[in-house]
This record gives sequence, C-alpha cells and structure tokens, in this order.
Amino acid sequence: GAPSETVKWVKHVSSTLSTGRKFIRLGKFVDNLYKAYKHLCKYSISLTSEKELVQVMTLMSYIADTIFYVWDFIVWGEAAKIWAFPHLNAKLRRTRWNMYRYGLKAVKDYIKLRTLRSGSVQWYSTRRIAIKSSLDVLNPLQSLGYNDLNGGQIGLIGVVTSCISIFDDFNK
Repeated sequence: GAPSETVKWVKHVSSTLSTGRKFIRLGKFVDNLYKAYKHLCKYSISLTSEKELVQVMTLMSYIADTIFYVWDFIVWGEAAKIWAFPHLNAKLRRTRWNMYRYGLKAVKDYIKLRTLRSGSVQWYSTRRIAIKSSLDVLNPLQSLGYNDLNGGQIGLIGVVTSCISIFDDFNK
C-alpha cells in the first residue's frame, strides 16, 4: 500500500478539485434559467408540428437543467459543510433531475432528427448529441437502480460521451 500521507494528500487534492469544479458551476443554473426565458420569449408553446414539439422539449430541458443545478448546488453546499439539509435527500433528487434532463435531451434530439435533412451537417451533429444524451442518461438510471451496469461500464460510457463532447468542441 501507499504511505498514509500520500493517500491523505491525494484525497485532499481530489476533494479540492471537486469542490472547485462545483464552485465554478454555481452560476450554471442561472444561465439555464436565462436560456429558458429567452427560449420562451422567442417561441410559442404549441404542439402542432414536430418542430414546435422540439421547441417545447428544448424549453423543458432548460428547466430540467436549471432544477438539476439547483439540487447540485445544495449537494455541493452539504459536501463543503456550508449547510445541512438531511431531510431533503438532495443527492437522490439531484440524480433524478439528472436523469430527467438527459432523457428530455435525448428524446428531443431524436425527434429533431426527423425534422432535419438526413446526411446534413446539422443532422450528424444532432445525432451525436442524441447518442451522447442517451448514453449519459444511463449513469443516473444506474444510480437509481433501473439498470445493472457496473462501474467499469459506466466509466466506459463516460469515456465515449467525453470523446463525443471533445469532438463537438473542436468542430465548433
């Protein structure tokens, strides 16, 4: 085994980096709330076509993202020992909203694919995002006990979705 000081140091660095990453995400829920507001101002809420359904589901995914980040913020505050809300069961609620947001994004993007010209650049981009969201939803589903994936499988899914994200970032 590793010396106990090394183990403590690695745990401290890991905890510090995780807390820093969560701290940076504090404004994410405000950003998503603003996106939802702008989206609501731009599009009407009606369900007379697939394109309008995509717009409504986009709004719903922004709202789900916002709620997820609020729960994520509460969990972060509990982990950083800023506050304690044990009766809220915030980790479970955060996991549920993580499942909802990725599920909504996946369904929205698969519906959006039907409205795009097959083989176009936008179609391929939307397909990658739909696949990524479909894979991302497996992690909270596993945490909630809805599938039997193990840690290695979840890790592999994480690698695939990260590669998709990196590919899309470089192609912007």
